[in-house]
Amino acid sequence: MSQSSSDPPASLATLPTEIAETIYKTLTPATLARLARVSKDIYAAVQSPLYRRPILNSYRKLQLFVATLNKVASWDTRSGDARSKRIVHLTLLIDPAKEELTTGRPLIAVLLARLVRVIARYNPDVTITLAISHSSCESQPVRSFQTEEFPRVTSLVLDLGSESTSRTQEAPSRGGSSSIDTVIPVRRHIAARGYNNTTTGGRCSPNAQFWIRFFNGRSFPDLQRLELHHRMRGGIGSGSYEGWEGQSLLFTEIDTLGLAKMERLVVNSVPEFNDAVLMAGLQHAPLLTDLQIEDCHVSYSALDKLLLHALPVLHRLVLRIPNTSRFARHVRQKIGIRNLEEENPHLCPHFRRSGKNLKHFELTAPFICRDIYLDEYEKVRLRESGHPGTLAGDETGEIAQGGLDAMLVTGILQRLRQIRETDSGTQVKKTESTSLEEDRMLLEKERVLRNRRVTIAKEKWTRKLHVLEGICVDGDTFEELVVLAEVEEQGIAWMLGHRPGEHAWKVMDGMANELDYYNEFESGGRLGGSRRLEHDVNDDLMGQQ
Repeated sequence: MSQSSSDPPASLATLPTEIAETIYKTLTPATLARLARVSKDIYAAVQSPLYRRPILNSYRKLQLFVATLNKVASWDTRSGDARSKRIVHLTLLIDPAKEELTTGRPLIAVLLARLVRVIARYNPDVTITLAISHSSCESQPVRSFQTEEFPRVTSLVLDLGSESTSRTQEAPSRGGSSSIDTVIPVRRHIAARGYNNTTTGGRCSPNAQFWIRFFNGRSFPDLQRLELHHRMRGGIGSGSYEGWEGQSLLFTEIDTLGLAKMERLVVNSVPEFNDAVLMAGLQHAPLLTDLQIEDCHVSYSALDKLLLHALPVLHRLVLRIPNTSRFARHVRQKIGIRNLEEENPHLCPHFRRSGKNLKHFELTAPFICRDIYLDEYEKVRLRESGHPGTLAGDETGEIAQGGLDAMLVTGILQRLRQIRETDSGTQVKKTESTSLEEDRMLLEKERVLRNRRVTIAKEKWTRKLHVLEGICVDGDTFEELVVLAEVEEQGIAWMLGHRPGEHAWKVMDGMANELDYYNEFESGGRLGGSRRLEHDVNDDLMGQQ
């Protein structure tokens, strides 16, 4: 049917509300801001999606944003509560070096906290992500966090250390380990503009005051996710950190009240992090389910205690131990020595015993071994069946002699585990008929296993191992790790990398596929890797550019 000439022309303003709102949700903040200038009707319609999840990448835009909230605010005369635009989640991307270059003075914490409190007053249920890039431990606003309060900041991401701001565009992502890699905007020609935000790191050593500002529950009363990326020049494993892991730090109960809400903790090359900080977090963070420790100077003894207590409750664990770790070398030297008086904290068995419920597990270490897969009984049965036989590996884990009988290994383990799975439930007496209670328990066990497989497939559970130097035990091979992954639980994807041999494999449901090592484990390596595509938020944020 043709449209009558008397009918008004179709437009966005005449669309049904449900369709219009669906369209608005797909548009960027910058597009919504331009669309709001079309007409008064559309301006009113886009207010909710425009302010629902705003992203602000400068202190000036934060000031303008708060000024808008103040302008349109209303007050409930009965309760005295103030209301303005409804904000569900606010993302603040602050670059102190850029702010100081623009204004001629540093951005101090009190100014930032004041505006955050205004937003929290208008929106008591808002969640705020605060990401501060190109800063340092002893510069503003980070050094004054402890004297201010930042309500409703649920996620805090800090990029600290001695990296120049010009490095952000050049450095490739490390496998998605850092949230800051995805939220920090690209700065064009930043070095040419005179940015110089380096630090010697002289004060960057284990100290309680650095952590209290994040852990005390006063400065960040709603903090649930904390990420610290330090990236010190020369690497965290340098000799200058000798003995820091055992340095005693005193935390009172008041200093750690905020850890009760902590769900995610990421520490990447942070020299202030040591055994004492790890133990404090372990003891006072009952809700912690996501933990990432990368290139931090913590001992294997502390990690041994961490894995023993935390693995059963964690959902995600990323542990990257630097190639220079003297703790890893000490453990490898002691493995295999009988009647050893001192305790030898071997980490690999912990993941087999307590890591079955991890949705994502990643271990990068100088030495990793098959104890992640096998218990002592399984190793004995393999030896009795002729494995490893003449098979022997060199110091890096490459096969030096003999050959790996993959069919023998997988066949024996599959039979052993099938028998164990059958016998692990209720034992049925051979002389009596199965009771209804026994039937019920067997059916319940099958239901639990079926639900677990569905959950694993839906959530795409993963395991990632990266061997930097070799295997924990002399003579063992990396190829055996790949074969052992083939008989692990169905639905879980295993990624295995071997730096000395430049090997990479993906194993899932008994199928092993070889991958390009540099693309999977060494982004930015000799083959170039896949460079991270960054989004320049300077072109896409609402408000004036």
